[in-house]
Amino acid sequence: MNPQRYIHFNGHPRLLRAVAFDLDSTLTRPYLDFKRLRQQLNLPTGDILQWLANLPPVKKALAQAVLEVFEQDGVENVAWNDGAQETLEAVQGMGLPVAIVTRNSRASLEGVCRRLNIKVDLLVAREDAPPKPDPACLHYTAKRLEVPIAQLLIVGDYRHDTDAGRAAGAMTALLTNGQTPSWQVEADLVIERLVELLLYFNG
Repeated sequence: MNPQRYIHFNGHPRLLRAVAFDLDSTLTRPYLDFKRLRQQLNLPTGDILQWLANLPPVKKALAQAVLEVFEQDGVENVAWNDGAQETLEAVQGMGLPVAIVTRNSRASLEGVCRRLNIKVDLLVAREDAPPKPDPACLHYTAKRLEVPIAQLLIVGDYRHDTDAGRAAGAMTALLTNGQTPSWQVEADLVIERLVELLLYFNG
């Protein structure tokens, strides 16, 4: 049976059995320029992965090649986000199972983990389950970690993370990296730096 801890939201304790972290701009420092990617794909708005999935085969292959180069650039220039290594090690030190759940490809995810020597219980890339904001990836994560979805915390920097968490019935924490979100935030917890997450845990 997995260890359990409590996380406090507005002074109220919630049972916590596992933590899922987003990758880009959460565990890793903000680097990827999605505005540039959209220009390369000629896609001003909308979900990139959903758009990609609906393309005809030839156009899809070309777009996937652009996306792969974009993600590989992220791997080659990756660095820990502020306080992320400390936070990850502290959560693992509590004995809690940890997953990384990303919209990135498995090759990109594994490449980042190799470069930063990240070792967690579960890696979930877009090939493994429908990606965020679809809640299926979090249900997949909870099932693989053998924890109830309501006792899983998803930590990420964008609305896709919190939207997926809320839809799945998981707990949610939004990391702002010191920036004001451009959307209406609906999350159990909002933090500016990842290390602040540790202030809300106890035995």
